[in-house]
Amino acid sequence: MSISTRAAIDLSRQAAAFFLQRLGREVSRLHGVTYPGHHRGPEKWLDVVSGVLDTAVGYLEAAADPTTPDVDAAQRIADAEALGSGAYDLLRELDGADADQIPHQIVKPFQRWVDGLGIGNTIFFRADHVANYELARFHLDKSLYNINDPAPSLVEALKAVNWPFMRLTVPSQALGMLPHFAIVGHELGHAIQDKIVLPPGKLDFMPFYAALAARLKKAGLKLTTDTNLKAQSVLASWAQEFKSDAVGLLVAGPAFFFALGGFFEIAGGGYGISPSHPPSALRRQLVLAGLRAGLPSHSEVFEAVTGLRIEEDTNSPHVARLPDDDTLFSSLRAKYGAEHAAICVALLTVAKPVGDALFAEAEVVLKRDSTAMLYGPNRLRADLEDHLEPLCALIPPIERRDGAIVEATSLAGNLNVGWAALLTKLDRIKVDIPPNGNPDTAKMEKLHELLLKGVELAEARMTWDECP
Repeated sequence: MSISTRAAIDLSRQAAAFFLQRLGREVSRLHGVTYPGHHRGPEKWLDVVSGVLDTAVGYLEAAADPTTPDVDAAQRIADAEALGSGAYDLLRELDGADADQIPHQIVKPFQRWVDGLGIGNTIFFRADHVANYELARFHLDKSLYNINDPAPSLVEALKAVNWPFMRLTVPSQALGMLPHFAIVGHELGHAIQDKIVLPPGKLDFMPFYAALAARLKKAGLKLTTDTNLKAQSVLASWAQEFKSDAVGLLVAGPAFFFALGGFFEIAGGGYGISPSHPPSALRRQLVLAGLRAGLPSHSEVFEAVTGLRIEEDTNSPHVARLPDDDTLFSSLRAKYGAEHAAICVALLTVAKPVGDALFAEAEVVLKRDSTAMLYGPNRLRADLEDHLEPLCALIPPIERRDGAIVEATSLAGNLNVGWAALLTKLDRIKVDIPPNGNPDTAKMEKLHELLLKGVELAEARMTWDECP
């Protein structure tokens, strides 16, 4: 016995409704989850998802109307299913954003970095079980704006978001210890990288093009217009990393250098060089040069207080240095092809001057737009002198007092005191070692706990001071 067209449509509609109901229950559950922070990023994301589901439900109601032609009803059901699938994909992006996954203490301080750098996008933070940091941008799907008969809830949810939506991911394992979170400064640098522009005419790129032509000729290739376009793309990608490293240095000082080196050690392998990233050793070298600039410099202050001189391989002794150009070309050619390998090797002729220029320009931009975000040597000295020794006695860095003036410790200060303790005072952290336990692991866990408490209480102090 054959089934009628309308009966088939009803079955499809019921199946779609069941799927949407399950998604709706999950969205309701997630709306009830505690999310850290104060800018409602996850809630706004969920509002968009809810609006999409409400629109899909409206389509199914139209399909159920007996006056709706069968062809139109079938199309409405198909559209509802597509919206439901899209809503499911949006939900997956929220994984790890609840307070059980990401340390809630760090979210509001990181939001201060977001605000201080002038990043107006709606943003949320999440943790992931990988040794990686990432700033992802979600541009509004234009189809949501052009959708027929959007639910009022979807219209309102879209208006409430400053697009593109941003999601900042931090590791929950491997690099999950608080001092490593200084890498977030680099990720937020990507959000303002368009403000940092290489001054025109400042650098001579002729050595690069000469080296590229010679390398291509040696490989039996020619320098073409298409190759030039690829070279510009690689240069732009490298420049973005230099800009973001510069921002990380400016907002976090030595903590960023130690965290960047630690990231290369754990997540690296090879030389770090690719069409999307400049060599790890070069990036480390540029950040160290920034730490050694000025009188006094960050490096001088850190050594004076802790006794540790910051060298190029401090906290990253295993980062590979680049081999000779021919060896490097052969290695890259096997991964990316001869053309991109030639571009990467040739770019090394100008990469450091480009990096130096962009680091200088980033400082100009932050001094102009985000002066309060700069973490200078004098702040570093005050934080280390006030908090490093007390931290060894298990007193977290919360605030400093200068007579009647009380100042909460900034996140950058907390990160730098943490690194100083981790690199120079770990043996003095007092903690009960469990039977057969690793003493260093136990001490690092205790240090992480103390620093999180310091961040939490310092933020409470700042919030109190901001109350009218």
